[in-house]
This record gives sequence, C-alpha cells and structure tokens, in this order.
Amino acid sequence: MINKVKNFLKKYNLMSSEKIFVVGFSGGYDSMCMLDLLHKISLKTGFKLIALHLNHNWRGKEAEIEQENCTRYCKENNITLYCETLPEGLPKTETVAREKRQEFFKKCCKKFNADGIFLAHTKSDNTETILYRLSKGTGVKGLCGILEASKLEDFNIYRPLMNFSRKDIVKYCTINKLVPNNDSSNFDTKYARNFIRHQIISELKTINPKIDDVILNLSHIAISEQNIIKEYLTKIKNDIFKDGYFIAQKFVELSKDVQNKFILDFLVEQNLDYDSKKVEEIYDFINKNVKYKSGKTLSLTKNLWLFVSKEKICTIQDLEPEKITEQIKIDCCGEYKFHNFVFKIEEYKGNKTPSFPKEYDFKAYVFLNNLNNLTLRTRVYGDIIQPFGMQGTMKLKKLFINKGIEKFKRDDVLLLCRGNEVLWAAGCCLSEKLRATTLPTHILTVEKQVPNNA
Repeated sequence: MINKVKNFLKKYNLMSSEKIFVVGFSGGYDSMCMLDLLHKISLKTGFKLIALHLNHNWRGKEAEIEQENCTRYCKENNITLYCETLPEGLPKTETVAREKRQEFFKKCCKKFNADGIFLAHTKSDNTETILYRLSKGTGVKGLCGILEASKLEDFNIYRPLMNFSRKDIVKYCTINKLVPNNDSSNFDTKYARNFIRHQIISELKTINPKIDDVILNLSHIAISEQNIIKEYLTKIKNDIFKDGYFIAQKFVELSKDVQNKFILDFLVEQNLDYDSKKVEEIYDFINKNVKYKSGKTLSLTKNLWLFVSKEKICTIQDLEPEKITEQIKIDCCGEYKFHNFVFKIEEYKGNKTPSFPKEYDFKAYVFLNNLNNLTLRTRVYGDIIQPFGMQGTMKLKKLFINKGIEKFKRDDVLLLCRGNEVLWAAGCCLSEKLRATTLPTHILTVEKQVPNNA
C-alpha cells in the first residue's frame, strides 16, 4: 500500500519537504490507515502533517474516548493534532455533519497555511456515494463519484486511498497493529449511507463480489465522458460567452440538450441544488424571455438572480442596489465627481463642425444657451426627455424600455437634467434640446471610475 500512496503523491507533486498538509482524522479505520501511511512517508520526505479531529458532539462519552485515542496515536508518533468540538443542539443529519466538517477543514487550511487536505475516502466510499446519488436521481456527472483530487473553494483536496477497498484498509490496520476507533453510529441504518453500505451493497456483492471495482470503473468512464463533453462545450462557449454573460440569441439557437448541459454546469459551479426539474425550469424561463429588451429575472437564491433579455443571459447578485439620492448643481465649466463617475463640461473652441459621437457614447457635443438650473443625478419618478430627433417628450422609463436598458442598471445611468427634464442620459440618449445645428457650445464627457475595493 505504501508504494501506491507514494506514487499518488508523486503524481500530484506532493513529495516536498517544504509542504504542509492537514489530514482529516476521525481515528476510524480509513483515516488512521491514511495518516499512518502518510506519516511513514513523511519521515523520509520531510513534509509536515497536521491531523485534524472534529468531535460532532453527538455521542457524548464515546466521542470523548475516540478523541483520546486520536490524541494517544498522534502523541506516540510525534504528529501534531488539532481538535475542535461542535456546539450542542445542531441537527443530527448527514448534511449538517458534512457542512460542519467542510467549514472546519477550510478554517484549518487557512490557520496552518496548508498546501492541501488529505481525506481518507476509499473505493468502497465511492460505491456508496454513487448508489446514494442514483437513489436521489443523478445525472451523468453524478456517476463520476468521488474524485481522487478536487477543490474545496481555494483549497486542494487529495484522496490517496481511492484505489483501496475497506477490506484492504482493515488488513493494513491489523498487520500494523493499529487500534482505530469504531464509531457505533456507522451501524445505524437510519442514515442513508449506512443503509446502503450494510443492506444494499452486501446484497449486490452476492451478485458480484467485486462491485467496488465495477463501480470505480464506471466512475472512470463517466469522468472520461465528462472531459470529452467539456472539451467540446468550451469551444461552443468561446463563441457565445463574452464579458461575463451568454449572448442570448446565440444561446437559444443551441439544441435543448446543449442548453441544458450549460444550465446544469452553471448550477454545479454556483453550488446550487439541482435536478432535472430545476434545469427544465431555467430552460423554460430563458426561452420564454429572450424576446424582452429590458429583460426578466428569476430568483435562484435569496441573493442571486438569473437575468434574461434579448441581449444577454447572466446572473445578478444585487437586484436592488442602494438608491443614489444625491444631486450636484452644475453652474460652470469644469470637472465634477459623482460617486464612481467623473463628469466634465467644457467650452467648445473649435471653428469647424466636429464629427458627432453616437448616442451610446459617453461624449456629446451640445448647444447650451446657459448653464442655469442644471443638475447631475440619477433617475427619479416623473423624469421626461425629448429624445434626439423627436418632436415631443416621453417618460424616461419608456425610453429605457425602448433602449433595452436592464431594470437593474437604470439607476446607474448618469443624467444631466434641468428640473425633471433629462437633457443627457450618458451612454444612452441626448435630448433634442441640446442639438447643435452648426457649431456646438460645449463638450460633455463622462468617465466611469473603478472603485478602489473592486
């Protein structure tokens, strides 16, 4: 076993004396076997190990005895051990236990500046995981099982025992005279994974004693298939994704299967719960709303929305940003700072008619008789504008709808106004009342600055 684990470490370039690793250590058979193997290798290689033990505080005295056993083993082998106990009253569910372990591992990685986390999953655990996912309704991605290397946010996770069965682990512990903990809750079949382990897998082994190897091979095939799909989807994505959003019209031209694959990958990337019903809901929402210029939103979580318009498909994290109520009086030429914007107004001193910018530019050549009663602000109720080339006025809201300005971006449009009449919506529309028929009197420009904390 030790040679296979060494090969695993070499594969991921982990055999370095400069590295520090944290090791999940419940003290059970799997984690004690892994820690013992890694410790023996570290004596020659020189990397540092820090064992992590989390007491879930479910089983009282039994859990305390298990922690003492972990402490004894680490002390005898001169291994650093760090322990924590969860507070009482937490729900006793597999989901809560997993979430708390992940929080513990992430915190410890930061605390010890670790280069990675070692977890003691085996191919037997992989079998349980895939059967559990099948029972819940998984897609092909779920058949990939437990990966031997993965990520927990910014931290690398390594699983050097993935090619070993539970039988291999028990044999190693026996030969090396290790005394692992034997968690009594592992035999309680009210927990789904225990039921699968003790009832389902034992029955499957009567059909095929090597079911763990069969399932592991299935995982490898699924991973290979996913890699092929990813390679081709990347090429497609390069054509339909830019500046952080999908180009809506190109996206809906894809086949339904490809659209659904992108949706599924998005849900996984965002760490959101997913099933075929959720994927179908998002698919329907996208295809029903790509005709709207100003777009529609679908709530995904409390603070995350999916936005779909004729132009784009993207996510929004702050659907209702804080409203800017400040107004700045403009009474002379110069430079004015307004939140993240810099507005400039200067006299036009040329003697030739300039080449006028497009209406969506952040620059305008205008004719202003005077600078009386001008203000710089964002939109308020009742705003009107006479769009360039039109005879009458219209509500600013209607203009934004016609221009396809998304609802969540309308409060970001900087306005030059006189009273409730908008004279320039920067980057959107210039008023007919500022038309320069010959030479302009002034030049207006707006620059958006990136906040220091961006």
